[in-house]
Amino acid sequence: MQKWPMCKQYVQRREVSDHSALMIKCVHKDWGPKPFRSIDAWLLETGFSGMVEEKWRSYEGQGSAIKVLKDKLKLLKVDLKIWNKDVFGNLDSSKQSLLQDMENLDCQDNQECLEESQRKLRSDLVRKLWEVDAKIESLLRQKARANWLKFGDSCTSFFHSSLRWRRIRNEVKGVEVGGVRCEEPSTVRLEAKKLFESRFKAIKDFGLRLEAVEFKFLLPDVSRSMIEAFTEEEIKKAVWQCEGTKSPGPDGFNFNFIKKSWNTLKPDFIAALKCFQETGVIPMLHS
Repeated sequence: MQKWPMCKQYVQRREVSDHSALMIKCVHKDWGPKPFRSIDAWLLETGFSGMVEEKWRSYEGQGSAIKVLKDKLKLLKVDLKIWNKDVFGNLDSSKQSLLQDMENLDCQDNQECLEESQRKLRSDLVRKLWEVDAKIESLLRQKARANWLKFGDSCTSFFHSSLRWRRIRNEVKGVEVGGVRCEEPSTVRLEAKKLFESRFKAIKDFGLRLEAVEFKFLLPDVSRSMIEAFTEEEIKKAVWQCEGTKSPGPDGFNFNFIKKSWNTLKPDFIAALKCFQETGVIPMLHS
């Protein structure tokens, strides 16, 4: 479960003074498990592609090709979370550790000449530092969701203000229930569920009447092309036309991850699309 510590500011009654007192209170809210999101910085890690391929080939699924693909992606999410914690680690901590090791070697170099092996070690530390900086920059860029390469880099106030504003804009602090504001996570989640259920609830009669509408029709050759089997080239072209940081569904895997691991995922993706084309049905796989 993800617990988010936060400080909240409350305005008190003014009473006799011409100023209102402010009370700052630190609260902890349990908003439940954190949603999975694939991180582009993973793609820069040495051995990541090999790890994904090894895990993917170890999975076995049963049922239709669509269900097999869904089950494999679900298992991969679990393994990626473990790998992110045990192997990828915390980038800021890794950077501080590298800087500390470099500082120790620099202090030793000021007192006495470093040996050749130590100089080589320092060069390796510099290389690793550049790699960690590239991953941190990639992570910030993904979080900011701004066209930072066009408007500025990660060291500008624009970049960090974009990142901060996106966090504030996406945060749901509370809801009004019966005219009373509530900030309890359980109530907020329940009201959000009710809202989307009411918005997307199906009704029997949509009120549409199409008897007098004349539809355009396709020529026979074009009609036949619409039911031909998907080719591997068509599928790959459709994937590569999608923006990399976008996720095609709620599973959290974005197109950068899919493109990077395409050779591994391709057989299952093609099988799932072929299954859909043959049956015309996408089963309920949200559970």
